[in-house]
Amino acid sequence: MGMSHSTYLAYGFQIPTTDIDLLEETPFPEGVGFLLAGGYDRDMTFLVTECTKVRLGDHRKVKPDSFDRPEIDAWNTALTEAANRLGVTSGFEPGWFVVPDVS
Repeated sequence: MGMSHSTYLAYGFQIPTTDIDLLEETPFPEGVGFLLAGGYDRDMTFLVTECTKVRLGDHRKVKPDSFDRPEIDAWNTALTEAANRLGVTSGFEPGWFVVPDVS
C-alpha cells in the first residue's frame, strides 16, 4: 500500500502533541474537533472548527470574506475552551492554516 498525500485547510491552532486517547475522551465545545496531520510519522496536533481536506491534485478557493466571518469570535472562544480542557492555556493564536499530510 502506498503513501497517501492530502492537505487540510482549517481554522484553529496547533497545540503540543497530545495523546489520541485524551483527545477522544475530552468533551470539546460544540463545533470543535481535532486534526492529526503532518509529515509521515511526525503528525502535529491541531484544534479546529472548520476543516476541509484537499486531495492531491485538487484545490480550494479561499475568498476574502472567509477572513471576516461573523462566527470567528465564537470559534475563538470555543477553541480556547477546548485548549483549556486539555491543559493548554497559552502559546496559541487562532487563524486559518494549511497543513500538508503524508500517511
